[in-house]
Parts: sequence; structure tokens; C-alpha cells
Amino acid sequence: MILRSFAVSAGLTLSLAATAAFAGPAEDKAAIAKVLGEASAGWSRGDLDAFMASYEKAPQINYVSGGKVTQGYDAIREIYAPRFTKPAEMPKLSTEIVDFDPLGADYAAVVGRFHLTLPDGKDATGLFSLVFHKTADGWRIVSDHSS
Repeated sequence: MILRSFAVSAGLTLSLAATAAFAGPAEDKAAIAKVLGEASAGWSRGDLDAFMASYEKAPQINYVSGGKVTQGYDAIREIYAPRFTKPAEMPKLSTEIVDFDPLGADYAAVVGRFHLTLPDGKDATGLFSLVFHKTADGWRIVSDHSS
């Protein structure tokens, strides 16, 4: 009986710990939307560091676009850097989450739409799919496919 009580108590403790570690889909989606909003604001003002803060600083992350795969934070930054040479001419970026799928407590898949307002007033839009990883610094992109 004592052994059974201990097992039930230990199981309940582990269950509560797992629940506490997993904030929940609504909270995680809101946190990821905030990361995307901060990245969009950084892009719109021509701040490469603020934009890149949405990515995990790791060599294994990837970016897929234009039929090419780029791997690693530094390589992705190199792709984006030329776009940030004239901050006043940056298109204004906004994003919206179209679909959000938690992949456990530390990962989430996001499908979204981006909208760019170009300096000449024209608009461009497209879709992206991202995998986010929950790090000590918060949610960060580890896989980005933009089209």
C-alpha cells in the first residue's frame, strides 16, 4: 500500500512538472507571435540584429528559399545582410500566423503569411513555414521556408 501511494504520488508530481513546463498552445502561440512581431519591426526599420534575434544562433538551423538551402545562423545572416544596407528604403513587413501546431513542450510548427509594403507603395505577399525551438532566450526559429 505504501509503495502504491508513493507511485501515485510520484506519477502526479511528474505529471504536474510536465504541465508546468508546457505553457500551453495559446501562451506559446502568443509568445511566437510576439517574436514574429519584433522581427517584423526590426526588418521594417532596417535593423538586421533585431530581425536576426528571431533565429536560434546555431550552426544547424536552416533557411530554404529560391530553391536553395542555407544552413547555419551566420550563413543566413549573410544572405539577409545586403537587404539592410539602406534602412530608410526597407519595405515594411508584417506577418500573421495562419496555422500553429505545438510539437511537444519545446518545438512548434508555424505556417504564416508575410506582407511587404514596398517604398513605391506596391505590395508583396507570400507564405512561410517555420519551426520554432523554445530556448533559454525564448522561442527561436530553427527552420525557415519562405516562398
